[in-house]
Amino acid sequence: MTVAHNSDIDGLRTEFGRRLRLGFVGGGRDSVIGSTHLAASRVDGLYELTAGVFSVDPAVSLGTAKAEYVAADRVYSHFGEMARRESEHGHGIDVVLIATPPNLHFPVATAFLENGIDVICEKPMTRNLSEARELDRLVSASGRLFCLTYCYTGYPMVRHARELVRCGKLGAIRIAEGELAAGDPGVSFEPENPDDRHWRFRPGTMGEGAILGEVSSHAHHLLTYIIGDDAREVSAELNAFVERREVFDNAYVTLRFGNGARGRVWGSYVAAGNDHGLWFRIFGDKGNLTWVQEEPEILWFKPIGGAATRLARGYDQLSDAADRSTRLRPGHPEGYILAFANLYSDFACAIMARKLGKPYKVFLEPLPDTLDGLHTMALIEAAVESNSSNGEWVTVAPLRKAPDRSVEA
Repeated sequence: MTVAHNSDIDGLRTEFGRRLRLGFVGGGRDSVIGSTHLAASRVDGLYELTAGVFSVDPAVSLGTAKAEYVAADRVYSHFGEMARRESEHGHGIDVVLIATPPNLHFPVATAFLENGIDVICEKPMTRNLSEARELDRLVSASGRLFCLTYCYTGYPMVRHARELVRCGKLGAIRIAEGELAAGDPGVSFEPENPDDRHWRFRPGTMGEGAILGEVSSHAHHLLTYIIGDDAREVSAELNAFVERREVFDNAYVTLRFGNGARGRVWGSYVAAGNDHGLWFRIFGDKGNLTWVQEEPEILWFKPIGGAATRLARGYDQLSDAADRSTRLRPGHPEGYILAFANLYSDFACAIMARKLGKPYKVFLEPLPDTLDGLHTMALIEAAVESNSSNGEWVTVAPLRKAPDRSVEA
């Protein structure tokens, strides 16, 4: 077994000569996802947390900075000030993470792109499709790099599934199903005081269809990432089961893909007892693949008329894409943080390579970008419209074509 991950980055790390300087907007000690981003950024030693607006609460922001040894003069009260001052700083940040609620993603990303700083952004990319289109345009116009953290694409066996589809092991894709159906107490009930609700359950953040961006988007994105196609038409039923809840908490979405395949996505906050509940099943005319996020080391491949094959992370017969994303030997499980870290590592390599004048697009190839964010927002818009029309089929808004990342600029 060969672990190739470090060989991809050691040369760049040595030639670049320092860690990338990373800034946070959001992601402080009061954040659900901030500690995950911080841990993932540190796995391969490629980033150094240098500056931030870590919270809307100044005390939390300063407390986070102190705990992470960020200098007091690199802690800001507003993201606009941070973008401007860091761009003017002699040792300003190279890249910023945006880990705020989605209604702030667009203005924050705009501020940093316009100041020449690359962006890592939590999903969903924006609040709505119009913002997503404008952000896609801004990224292209700015010439900066942008990574959207659909983190489950960092799992080696997810990347291997993508390669199996690409090389024809499943044949023509016919059916693609995915779900992320959680049901822990934190999402299955509303607090008595509406002010205590998490932002994902506030209609002002993304509207009443926010579940499609926060939950369903992971399942939907995995399907499109693996099969290389996106939904062209959707039929949706959205429900709110929890008393006093002002946004939908369960979503069934049926998909018609451009290549003729059909699919289903289930996203839920009310699948009581489920801890996480992310998985996919993809069926072609030659066989199928099954993967469950809570057992991420294993991908099941079942050819038609043949025995099921249990494919495990870390072995030589896997694809280069899986091998490059692997750090540990077989029998030593990798997991969520290391999958998340693969996105950070690939993006760091792209930034360093470009700054060094070297080919860099190969590192961007496996990473979600603004086009992935556009797909999500277009699906949300169509699904909400379908639900309001009693599940009638709605055409997903057309989007630009994906660029050929195999050709270097």
